[in-house]
Amino acid sequence: MRKPVMPALLNSALILSLLLTGCAHSSGSATPTGPSGQLPIGGVTTPAPGNNTDPGEANPSAEAPKPGEAGGQTSTEGTAEPTEPPDPTEPAESNEPQTPARTMPNPVRGLHLSGWYAGSPDLVWPLLDWAWEAGINTIVLDLKAEDGYLSWESDIPLAQEIGANMRKIADLKAFVEEAHDRGFWVAGRIVVMNDQWLYKGRPEWAIPGFDGGAYSFMDPANENVWKYNIDVAKEAIAAGVDEIQFDYIRYSEHLREGYNGHDTTAEQRTKPINDFLRYAMTELKPLGVVVGADVFGLTTSVAEGDDMEIGQDYRQIAEIVDYIAPMVYPSHYAPYTYGLENPNANPYETVYNSMKKALERTEGLPIEKHRPWIQDFSLGGISYGPAEVMAQVQALKDLGIESFMLWDPSNKYTREVSFR
Repeated sequence: MRKPVMPALLNSALILSLLLTGCAHSSGSATPTGPSGQLPIGGVTTPAPGNNTDPGEANPSAEAPKPGEAGGQTSTEGTAEPTEPPDPTEPAESNEPQTPARTMPNPVRGLHLSGWYAGSPDLVWPLLDWAWEAGINTIVLDLKAEDGYLSWESDIPLAQEIGANMRKIADLKAFVEEAHDRGFWVAGRIVVMNDQWLYKGRPEWAIPGFDGGAYSFMDPANENVWKYNIDVAKEAIAAGVDEIQFDYIRYSEHLREGYNGHDTTAEQRTKPINDFLRYAMTELKPLGVVVGADVFGLTTSVAEGDDMEIGQDYRQIAEIVDYIAPMVYPSHYAPYTYGLENPNANPYETVYNSMKKALERTEGLPIEKHRPWIQDFSLGGISYGPAEVMAQVQALKDLGIESFMLWDPSNKYTREVSFR
């Protein structure tokens, strides 16, 4: 094991990583993003507004419809705007699960599935046939992805009004039932704060200064934003989804004064993020589901109390939700992080050091709280195949971490591996 980098050098690398990190989801790009749009050094891309096609799309639309335009799923029905903002301290209406709770696999071995790919039977079922044989037992399905679209025709009035519906999956309930029949645990991923359709439809709920395109952030402190995303989660749970995984639960790394600029403190930034997650737990746990949160991989390694100016504190979040999912993709770390000249070329060492830091800062919490995202894509001149994927899995095992999730934006995945 290589020696860790000196603290000053590590801090410099982390700062450089944030400064150069972008958060747009670009289809067909050579730069794949992970959850939360975490982009690697030297790979910043900013797609033009409307260029929101998901990787793996079988029959993408030529252009994303705007709210109010034909095809934008506009409704004249009322909105979901609450007359009174929700109180995260108030209990849910019922403490009895409304749907039978299924048993989560232990360990969880998952893969990400885009809405477009899930909605293409000729692609998704052969992929999942392989996945099951390889030992994958969990699907992390995009319910609301970086493009702000819902992956099915939602009945939520606000989603209809702002044009957020996109029929990527013809029948969400039928898809989930088929996945269950095949033995899979189905997690639903919801991108929360980056939402171009909500940004356009409810600009008063947003952080000002974005262009309203694919990278536009809502205000994490706005409780109307919380409610909309919880409504999305509840509709998916009613369709049979077993778990809700929240992504983009953060501020943009592009600083905005009054929100996460230098005029704010770490406590001011982490409080809305933590309050949202507490509210989500209050609303969703009585429905019998598991609740998790995706965070930047670097949050495991920064100094205690450092929220990276995005409002994410690794231990605080881990204490709230059922599990925390750091994105420890080796390609996303700056040179000389953990003393590694090229972390991308050292998948074992990068993942080992990152998650070792995670365990150190969450001492006293169950190890099952950690369910990292690992890399199954090639980037930055380093080709990833079976050896690189399994090196990351081995690094986790050597730390006692058995659960993980694979990220490949193309949904192709390395087939010459077995996780059994």
